[in-house]
Amino acid sequence: MLALIAACTVLSASALLQPPRRTRYASALRAGAGPPQYDKIDATLVANEVVGRATNLLRLESDAPLDYKAGHVLALEVEKDDEWLRGPYTVTRATEKTFDVVIRVCGNKSEVMAASPVGSRWRFGGKFHVPILEGIADRASRVVCLATGTGFGPVLGFAEEAMAHSDLKLTVLAGFREAEDVCCKDAVQRLCVLHPERFECAYVISSTDGRISSDTALASIADIADAETHFHLIGNGAMVNEWKEGLAKAGVPEDFVTTETYFNHKAEADAEVVKRISTKIAAGR
Repeated sequence: MLALIAACTVLSASALLQPPRRTRYASALRAGAGPPQYDKIDATLVANEVVGRATNLLRLESDAPLDYKAGHVLALEVEKDDEWLRGPYTVTRATEKTFDVVIRVCGNKSEVMAASPVGSRWRFGGKFHVPILEGIADRASRVVCLATGTGFGPVLGFAEEAMAHSDLKLTVLAGFREAEDVCCKDAVQRLCVLHPERFECAYVISSTDGRISSDTALASIADIADAETHFHLIGNGAMVNEWKEGLAKAGVPEDFVTTETYFNHKAEADAEVVKRISTKIAAGR
């Protein structure tokens, strides 16, 4: 286990296949993309847990049977003053009756959601994008997941699915601005304890460690990434775009890279960062 991974796995433990394969964007439900069409289903909030600074995990129980997996995107609606507030959220995990989403509390809608009591009635609908596990290349034996912020939630749900239904090995690097922003530590701890030979996780704190594209993080990834490594990128568009371009220049096949962008969709990739990524990853392969 690599030094960066080992150190951060200790930190987390003390606290946490089929086509189509495609680039996935959470744009279908953005205001600028026009209103999507979906059937509205009633649900009840059955859990509302603070899992990090300004970060909540919401669990909703549906009035109808569900068929969601980690990485599906749905529209979630909550009522406030006779108005339904709506937004796109990526499913962290799901059962036949419940689904979890991790939200960042950073505006009116998310504040209303975070303040909602257990037992409150909500609505949801739609099933967009490809679940993470189904997008993994058939030839992959390892997956490197690079996530920022609440993009870490669906990655953990995917990790749980992968541990249960595949032989994949997973390496996760999760980027947060401050150490207090790290979320979902209990889920990380469970995965580390139950699957020590197949799952490892590092927290990259940008205020002290630099970004996920820092030399230290890149060296850790390059040491384990080979021709059978699939990359899943999720979160800030700046990170996603830089890594997507860098991996392409490093010769990673297109079907070995899947993405989901939460915001900064049009961020231009930093040419120097792209070069650094491509050089390190190509050398490791």
